[in-house]
Amino acid sequence: MSSFEISVVALVFVFGGSLLGLFLRTVLPKHHLDAETKDVVKLGMGLVGTMAALILGLLVTSAKSAYDTQNAELTQVSANVLLLDRILAHYGPETNQSREILKSSVARALDRMSAETHGGLAQAQQLPHGNESIYEQIHSLSPRDEPQRSLKSEALGIALNLGQTSFLIRATRHSPF
Repeated sequence: MSSFEISVVALVFVFGGSLLGLFLRTVLPKHHLDAETKDVVKLGMGLVGTMAALILGLLVTSAKSAYDTQNAELTQVSANVLLLDRILAHYGPETNQSREILKSSVARALDRMSAETHGGLAQAQQLPHGNESIYEQIHSLSPRDEPQRSLKSEALGIALNLGQTSFLIRATRHSPF
């Protein structure tokens, strides 16, 4: 339903309620129309309005919190991917294949996110995952000296962290809870 259709439906209900109120005013006994009854109705409507505002506020807060969490996750994963790429670049030319795997994995992840947004979860599930091959490529590196040993260790830690993060993100997005 479009926003225009929702607006028209709301207008019809409000206008219909007004007409029903005008009709009921002529039918109701006089003691239902005195000042005390009107005050009770005003208090009831004030309570309903306050509760609606509270619920809407909680809904907006919940949506903002979910957005902020996803934004922080995406920022952290992006920073880890860039850091891993830079570490692999400093390791040497033997990591070019690992860097290409990393780039293609990021491209597949972006395609997966795009498919979830535009094509639904069924299409997104068909796209492959490649985090294991990055870890295996880095693990198979043979460092020649201490700086390369340190870079390999750091790269393995970041690759493992990326794998855990992407697994957790996939698990929470597809969770029935």
